[in-house]
Amino acid sequence: MSTRGRGVPQQVLTNSFVISKLPTRTRYYQYEGKLHSYYNDTAVELHIVSISGSGKDMKNPRRRTEVFERLQNHTDPKLFTPRCIFDGAVIMYCPRELPLSGGDSQTFEVNMSNKPRTDGSAPTRGIVQVYLKKVAADPIDFSGLQAFIDGKQTKQTPQVLTAINVLQLIIRQAPNLKYPNNTRAFFTKDAGIQTLGGGLELWRGYFQSVRPTIGKVLVNIDVSTAVMFKQGSFQTAALAVLKQNDVRALDLRPDSPQFRQLKNFFKGVSVTLVHRPGLKKIRGLVANAGNFEFENTTVKDYFKKAWSRPLNYPNIIGIQVGSKDRDEVIPAEMCAIAPDQRYTRKLPPEFSPAMVKFSSKNPHERLALISAGISNAITTDQRSALDYQNSPFLQDAGITVSPDPILVTGRVLPTPKIHYGNAAASRPVQPRNGSWNVIDQIFHEPKGLSSWGILNYSRVNDQTINRFVNTLLNACKKLGMHVSPPAASQSCAGASSVVNDMRSLKNAVSSRIGKDPEMVLAILPTSSTDIYHAIKSFGDVIAGFPTQCVRENKIERANDQYCANLGMKINAKLGGVNSLPRSGALEKLMSAPFMIMGMYRSCLALETHRRLVHPAPGADVGHPAPGMINQPSVASLVYSFDRYAARYESMMSVQHPRQEKIDELRKLVYRAIFEFGERNRAAPVRIIFFRDGLSEGEYALTGQEEIEDITGAIDDIWRDKGIKGAKPELTFIVVGKRHHVRFFPRNRNDGDKSGNCPAGFVADQGVGNPAVRDFYLQSHGGLLGTSRPSHYITLRDDVYKHNTDDLQELAFTLCHSYARATRSVSIPAPVYYADIVCARGAFHFNPAMGFDAATISSHDDAFDLERWRKNFKDKHANLAKKMHFM
Repeated sequence: MSTRGRGVPQQVLTNSFVISKLPTRTRYYQYEGKLHSYYNDTAVELHIVSISGSGKDMKNPRRRTEVFERLQNHTDPKLFTPRCIFDGAVIMYCPRELPLSGGDSQTFEVNMSNKPRTDGSAPTRGIVQVYLKKVAADPIDFSGLQAFIDGKQTKQTPQVLTAINVLQLIIRQAPNLKYPNNTRAFFTKDAGIQTLGGGLELWRGYFQSVRPTIGKVLVNIDVSTAVMFKQGSFQTAALAVLKQNDVRALDLRPDSPQFRQLKNFFKGVSVTLVHRPGLKKIRGLVANAGNFEFENTTVKDYFKKAWSRPLNYPNIIGIQVGSKDRDEVIPAEMCAIAPDQRYTRKLPPEFSPAMVKFSSKNPHERLALISAGISNAITTDQRSALDYQNSPFLQDAGITVSPDPILVTGRVLPTPKIHYGNAAASRPVQPRNGSWNVIDQIFHEPKGLSSWGILNYSRVNDQTINRFVNTLLNACKKLGMHVSPPAASQSCAGASSVVNDMRSLKNAVSSRIGKDPEMVLAILPTSSTDIYHAIKSFGDVIAGFPTQCVRENKIERANDQYCANLGMKINAKLGGVNSLPRSGALEKLMSAPFMIMGMYRSCLALETHRRLVHPAPGADVGHPAPGMINQPSVASLVYSFDRYAARYESMMSVQHPRQEKIDELRKLVYRAIFEFGERNRAAPVRIIFFRDGLSEGEYALTGQEEIEDITGAIDDIWRDKGIKGAKPELTFIVVGKRHHVRFFPRNRNDGDKSGNCPAGFVADQGVGNPAVRDFYLQSHGGLLGTSRPSHYITLRDDVYKHNTDDLQELAFTLCHSYARATRSVSIPAPVYYADIVCARGAFHFNPAMGFDAATISSHDDAFDLERWRKNFKDKHANLAKKMHFM
């Protein structure tokens, strides 16, 4: 696409690097690998989905990769030259057809120990049997991918996707064999390290992804961060977890909270042994380990006699290793945390600030780190961490990667003006660097608040509450709202009393004002997820009035700015409109009735937990871990129902977990169009539909199926209502945030004060996908670190006919319409709203369902979707056409 679009041209560097050429002469053959591991002379067949016996550690991709590497380097290096690549699961790709002894298959016995195998016909411990079989598929070549990037083929066929996947493996294979990794990114101390505390540390690393674009294939490289277990003394690590210095703190009873804390922290962690070589995985902990008895002796006596190692601290904990049939207890002082182990659990909240500070690098620093990783400037032996020039896998494929980041030309779009007060008469506000303020402005449509009350669940005293209320009333008055003092206020105990508290306050307000509350404000302790949940559930589902929660630590120092921000949320919840962003693209839509829709889907449990515990704008979707199938996903749809696309109605549906396609989309869209028509006495002429976060592999299938659901809903309502006019035009856009593409101003003077590209920077060439019409838009001003642009992919475009100028401007305008901020946000407001609505799904389930985001069960019982749907209630009818979710 041309850069001859709207806005001021600007050249930027990206974190993408050109693959010089594709492996035109090399074809890759696929081999499926199955592993058998022998423990105690028992064969255990290892599959990805069915694992039994003591060989379950082979399920770990890293362990499986170690086996395949041992196969190539030690068992039969001559056969596996040139080197094959392994996907960490079951497929090996070889750059030549292997002369296997069985024709298309062969079994190998891989000794994972450096000790020679003992004589005898029976297999011994440490021997892994690998069965390789050639896959009945055509060899993989790269001609289809070449045709795809050259524009001779417009679809990402399975052949193209497979070729990209193989390139991905070729690029990642060498560093993933050398460093700890999560497959997509690897981590190394050489790139940066910081002690975190609590037995943990932060490592910097590099993410790599192969991405096709027009005319070339790129490697997208980004800086990544991992939390690692700190290598060293197990004893020291355990004390760090407990925040103790005295080793006697490890003399614990099994029923103590500290013992359980350590048991959970160290489960599955590998340790090396002080008294002999060996690597053991912790199954559990044992109290008073030195006095643990076995075979008529104790652990301390055994270590003194067998290893000449008297224990200094026999009364403290030890670790439990081995299998249930062959248990082994090792004292803590005889263990050390093994190196290179990632901590994959949720990071304790107290470490979050350090994590953010370590991982947040301004654009200049981030690009320098990436450049160091791909050049010869980071490690002591003068080899870069990525080390593409020395990778045997790249050499065998004939691939080289340019060390220079590509340069692309984008544009900075004109900034929409923000209208307050009377939209036709007021002087608009002009945002700068993605933000503006509301000083001396009144809301476009302020709402009054005459009947409301306060519930105090905190320790804040009445004097502080009164000062806060007066500041809030003054702030709302300045914004044009007429807010009366609260009609009632009461102190409350905790989550168990919320329902009674809400009913009591409702009755008190009604008796004094003569009508039900229009809103309830709740003052919460700093940590209060359960109270928050109960309040929102009662307000959203049972009573039908908006609720506004504030934290005690916030109101103790509440100022005019904080209360003005609260006023923005309250006005939107009451049905008001704070401000109107206006642009030429929006004006064109306003010439006829139109709807903006936003859709979001998430794993309900993890999304709710993330938002209640760590609320943060622009966060990515959470997905359940494999096996967690007994919690539903929730899909949300919001749609605009006014002529300015400033007010939105919301709806939700419950569906199977881990299912990306929206099950009830046709029904939701039908209802949205029907309600829009009832309110506006006209059908929409145009529908702009923003869909959050389909992955590239889902564009063709899921995206097209959802477009068919939308057009099917339009057909249904036109038929049911007998509408004779033309059906609305539809533009369907996927908005993605889960990517690693970043833009860096070529000159520092071209960036904003944070060093990022200015708000409104758009790039629609150089890094786009050849199969779709897409663009990247950095719509928000930089704050901390390097800003992430949003990726917009147009899958259908009746409205703009693929003339992206107006579409880009509309998306940028909608990023300024987020009602509770005076900043442009990273995604269009309707997508943001749908995200928020999705997270509130937990409030709508019957509490008897036992839905708890913190304790997700992982059993394999059949998922009963209808049971969840029957125990899910929609929002109260009184909240219709009010943005209560703000």
